[in-house]
Amino acid sequence: MTVEKYRELQVVDFEDVELGSLTDISKVRIDKEQPAEKRRQQYIDKAGNPYLVRVGNVKVKVRFANNGISMEDAFENLLLSV
Repeated sequence: MTVEKYRELQVVDFEDVELGSLTDISKVRIDKEQPAEKRRQQYIDKAGNPYLVRVGNVKVKVRFANNGISMEDAFENLLLSV
C-alpha cells in the first residue's frame, strides 16, 4: 500500500462511515508467529482501513499520539493485542 493510500484512509471521517461497514477487530486473528511485516499485512488485509474499525458495536478511530513512541511500535502493540 502506498503512503498516499494510507493518508486517504487516515482522513476518512468518523461520521461518514456506517458501523456495519466496518470490520470488527475483536474477531480478527493475526498469526503472532509471523514477522512484523507479515502481521501488518494480515491486519490490513482483514481490517481494510486500519485507522477506522469497530470493536463490537463501537466505532473506533485509531490515531497515534506524538509521544515518543514510533508509529511502527504503536502499530506493533496494536497487532499484538488483536
